[in-house]
This record gives sequence, C-alpha cells and structure tokens, in this order.
Amino acid sequence: MLSATRPMPAAEAAAVDATAAWQRCHAHLVPDAQHLRLPAASYHACDACGGRRGFELVAHVRFGPQTWLNETPLLHCPDCRRFTLTAARHAQCLERVPAIAGHPLTAVDARLWSASPTFLNIEPTTRCNFNCWYCVGRHMVQADIEVDNFAKMLDNFPSLKAIALVGEGEPLLHKGFFAMADMARARGIRVLMLSNGSAFSESVVRKLCESQIAYVSISIDSIDPKTFAESRIDGDLQRIWEGIERLRRYRDANGYQYPKIGLKGTLFRHTEDQMPAIVDEAKRRGVEVFESFQPLNPMVTYVRIYPKDQLRQLDDVPRVAQRIDEDSARARTLLTGVMDFCASEGIPGSNVGRPNGLRPGCDEEWIYSLLSGHVTPCCQVKDVLDPDWNLFEHPIEEILANEHYENTRFNLWNGLFPAYCGGCSKTRATA
Repeated sequence: MLSATRPMPAAEAAAVDATAAWQRCHAHLVPDAQHLRLPAASYHACDACGGRRGFELVAHVRFGPQTWLNETPLLHCPDCRRFTLTAARHAQCLERVPAIAGHPLTAVDARLWSASPTFLNIEPTTRCNFNCWYCVGRHMVQADIEVDNFAKMLDNFPSLKAIALVGEGEPLLHKGFFAMADMARARGIRVLMLSNGSAFSESVVRKLCESQIAYVSISIDSIDPKTFAESRIDGDLQRIWEGIERLRRYRDANGYQYPKIGLKGTLFRHTEDQMPAIVDEAKRRGVEVFESFQPLNPMVTYVRIYPKDQLRQLDDVPRVAQRIDEDSARARTLLTGVMDFCASEGIPGSNVGRPNGLRPGCDEEWIYSLLSGHVTPCCQVKDVLDPDWNLFEHPIEEILANEHYENTRFNLWNGLFPAYCGGCSKTRATA
C-alpha cells in the first residue's frame, strides 16, 4: 500500500510524463499519427513541445508499487511522441485517490479492448448464385474454404462457442457446408448462417433441421419482385418466400426446434419506405427474428466496387439510415430482436465491446475470418493485413497476442481509425 502522505490539493497537481512507463510496459502499442481526423475538440496542445496535434488515450495507470487508477486519459503527442498525464487529469486522479500524492507514475496498462472472443464469423465461400451490384463478394476471388482447413480452425479456436457461416457468398453453395456445420456442432459450437434463401429445396430444408442449425438469417431487400430482381440480380423473390415457408413448415411439422428464421436486408433511396411491408410479409411467411437492415454501405472497401451510376445513392445514406432506425423499432415489436434471441439461447452474439469513454471506437468482441483463414479487424475489411493472423496456421491465443494485432486493436478501441475504416458508421460519428 502507499504510505500515508499529506493529500496534495488538486490545484497543486502538475503534469506527469508517462512516456518511460508506457515504453517499458508495451512499447509496441503505437498511436496511429495518420488516423482519420478526429473532431477538432479532440486535439490538444502538448505542454512539452508546443505541438497542437495531441489527443487522449485511455489506460490504467499505477502510482507507487501497486495503486492502480483505471481508465485514466493520457495525452499523446505525435510530434514529440510523449505520453502525459496532464495537470487537469492528474488533479482528477488526486480527487479519486488522494493517497497517490507524492508518488510517481510507475506503470501503464493500455490493453483495454475485449480480448476473449468466443464467436467467429467466417466465410465458407465467396461464390453466389446472385449478382447483387453492391456486393463486394462479386469482386473477390471466387473460392470455397477447404473442409480440412475448417477443422484446423476449430482446433486452433478451443474457446469457440458459436460460429456464423456468413460472408460474401451463399453458404449453401459449398458442397461441404453440412459437414462443416456438423463438425462444429460435435464440439458443442452453436452454428448460425446467413443465406439469400434461394436454395431451400426439400432436401436442404431437411438437412438444415437435422443439422440443428440454430439460426438462419435471410436477406430481403424489397417487397416488390421487380425491384428485388433489379438489386439482387438473378434473384426471384417469390422463390425465396416459398423457401421460407417450406423451411418453417418442415421444421414445425417434424418437431424440430431449429433453425429459427431471421430477416435482414439492404435498403436504398427507392426502397427506404419498404421495411414495414417486408417485415409484415416475412412474419406471415414464417420469419421469427428481426436481425437488421442497413443502407448502402459507404465504407471505402465497398464504394470502390460500386457502378458509377449508383454512386449518387451514397448521398442518401444518412436519410435512409434514419428511416431504418425508425422502422426497426416497430419491427422488433412484431419479431424477436436478434440480440434477444441470442441472449435467450446463450449465444454470445453481441459485438459491442467496452467503450473507451472519450469518443466512438471499435471493439469487436467476435472474430472475423476470410475463407483463407486470415483474421481481419472487421467483417468489412477484405484485405489480408498480416499473414500471421491466420486461424488455419496459428492458435487464436497466438493471434490475439501478436504485437501487430494488439496494436491494431489498441488503435481501433481508442477511435484512431486507419484509412481503410473510412465511411464506416463509427468513423462518421467522429467527424
């Protein structure tokens, strides 16, 4: 314990240089000086060098041999690369724990992001029988995950409790889909999936039930068959409705509890008012869970693949997103919300993580993997960022402890977003 000292009045608090402690504890955690711009109010002057590009980060700090103050903001200056507990923040620390007065800052812990994932999103295939113009998957290498590699991934992720077979293709086109699902279930892992709903034949419906897929989410973008076919090129809305009915009818008639049937979709400026009608029809056809709807994705990863004649739709994203928020409230009164469903099933489906308390950040509690086995920070990042982040070749604990991976998560959690995050709703919230 700290020895008894005369409490220092907050007015006497001085700035404390925490740079040596930071470097000693985790020198590899380096704030990204090239981050997407923060709100002007987030930048502060550095007392040490006079630079005006300083910004705060959150860390646990220790005074003396063992007194920790959790979630304490430190100012980082990219010009002189110092970490400082400013006088104002030091005063707040003294108010919280007066006994730290006169004791040096001896340690820092900035590893505050979620680091115990139990949920994995992985792409079983990038192939699809639809040709949606807004789908980045149509511009990726068209391939399937190898079933043997899927088994290696399960071996390397022993803490896994739930897996979502989703991504940029139609999972049911993979001939080994049910072998992989059964492999996961044999290990006690709950299996969820996202489908376009076009492949729900009698035999597929039977296998979905027999394999006890916990949840099937089906994407529907319009209530009008012609409009649906225009965005989901080659899509037949009537066939999808019939497939949903076939799945619900077979499941209930044969005494199966699963899969539960969910709904999601993408809305555009010409369909932004259609969610209520889609939800009503989906409920009538047998859908039970409302997952989410989204506007056209304005993230840079996606914008680069959009046809030029569709780019003007990006101007409507804020309005469409607002309409989706409004109509989603009604949808959750008619269908079970997906998070409520996950909670009732003990499925760790939330990816909210813990906030940093300063500004919007990203703390994905689940792991996302491309079909190559490469982990990326987000399901919307499709490029391999580090060859060592591969679940076919490395245990999840090794990936989580990788210094480059830790540094990426550190920056994302603190809201210091790299260029590839441009356009994400979280980065727009910082503008």
